[in-house]
Amino acid sequence: MKQIIMIAAENDSLIGGKVGGLADVIRDLPNALAEAGFEIMVITPAYGFLHKENASEFLTDVHFLFGGKSLKGKIFEVVPKLIHINITHLIFEHPAIRGNPIYSQDPPGQPFAQDATKYALFCSAVGQYLKNLPASSIVHLHDWHMGTMFLLRELHPEFVHLKNLKHVFTIHNLGYQGNRPINGKQASVAQWFPELFNDTKWIEKWKDHRYEEPQFTPLAAGIRFADKVNTVSPTYAEEILKPSDHKKGFYGGEGLEQYLRQAKKENRLSGILNAIEYPTHREVVPISFIGLCDLIIAEINKEDRKNSEEYFDLLISRIKKYRISQPKVLITSVTRVTEQKVRLLFEKGSDGKCAIDKILETLDHENGFYLLLGNGIKEFEEKCEGAFRRHESLIYLKLYSNPVAQALYASGSIFMMPSSFEPCGISQMIAMQNGQPCIVHATGGLKDTVIDDVNGFQFSGDTVKEQVDNLVTVTKKAVDICINDKPRWGKIKLEASNVRFEWSKSAKQYIDLLY
Repeated sequence: MKQIIMIAAENDSLIGGKVGGLADVIRDLPNALAEAGFEIMVITPAYGFLHKENASEFLTDVHFLFGGKSLKGKIFEVVPKLIHINITHLIFEHPAIRGNPIYSQDPPGQPFAQDATKYALFCSAVGQYLKNLPASSIVHLHDWHMGTMFLLRELHPEFVHLKNLKHVFTIHNLGYQGNRPINGKQASVAQWFPELFNDTKWIEKWKDHRYEEPQFTPLAAGIRFADKVNTVSPTYAEEILKPSDHKKGFYGGEGLEQYLRQAKKENRLSGILNAIEYPTHREVVPISFIGLCDLIIAEINKEDRKNSEEYFDLLISRIKKYRISQPKVLITSVTRVTEQKVRLLFEKGSDGKCAIDKILETLDHENGFYLLLGNGIKEFEEKCEGAFRRHESLIYLKLYSNPVAQALYASGSIFMMPSSFEPCGISQMIAMQNGQPCIVHATGGLKDTVIDDVNGFQFSGDTVKEQVDNLVTVTKKAVDICINDKPRWGKIKLEASNVRFEWSKSAKQYIDLLY
């Protein structure tokens, strides 16, 4: 039985192991591969708490080099939420990789400093742990966090054993690349692995030529040196071959398109759509608007309201004011509030008005609400809060609550996902699974999953203004059909709920194209 070693920063098979969609993939893809006959080992950092929050057993110490010293960490085997006979979950514990939340917040002048350092250490430790693998094993590394493994495999004499193993690399989002200085005293390659600097000829080949000072970009290392590279939808795999133009609203290769085109030329690059689980006995149970409002208030009351007391008071007051209304339409979003996810809502169209204002004016007229759940970047939280104060038809929940998220997926009329770019997207798949048609920007995995006027609605545009205008037009169209054309709306809902994005199908592509 062939073994695949899946190495990532997140794993939602473990309690506390999830931040974003990466964790969902690391939870579900191994299950599908195990069903196809592979033996899977998943390795993530423990972050100082995963071996405590999950039932775990100490396996072994691992000795590795980092910062010019020989260090020792611990490998634990952990019991996942759902046990599969052919999957082993391991975590690596070391004092230098601790923290909850999983990812660190670095100051503006030091992007990735803490995270790039802790994942470089993790790569060194795991690289040593993999010393006794059979040559038939495949190492599958996920996203920029694991890119340092390629630097070690190619350059470091202590990791020469990795050259005997096939390495697959998955890009989950080109917007995060993990770049750090090659030279320097803080969070640099020279600090991590000083032994590589006895001869510095390698720097020219490895430095990122977009920067004046030599920089190492882990994501670029994965693209350049992996045996096979994939990203998480067919359309995104094509988009990233072109240079980005953010002013026009296009997010492509983000400066790495030359490496991606080379990988494509060498037949190393694929686009494989992510998927979701479709449990056999799953029932979608929508709740009433009153029930939804009561659930939201209960979740707000669990929150620490420090620095936001007045906002939360206004939010509860608005929900109580409208909880007995019977809105004709509920637009919903479950998202991280970041530039990628919500920028277009706050950009201006050809008439000088921003998209969210025009959409909310429509909802005022049509007697509906937009329920937006999510927190994230302060700048965009403030923009959402500003729109909330301007429009009574917006209920902006500046928090994350899984019970509210599930209720919005199950109970909304229309799911809104206006991402500027979206490598794959899982939220739209979950909404469709619940019979909720989606409004999406025709980009990346959104374009691959939502068919315009069949199971949902797409918008596009060659400029940001066009994208805003078309987002507003399509939203008005969807709301109109939802309220005034019940037979057509019922058909669109049925098409959305019937479509299937199965992991078994995606796993077969991983096997055929990558393994």
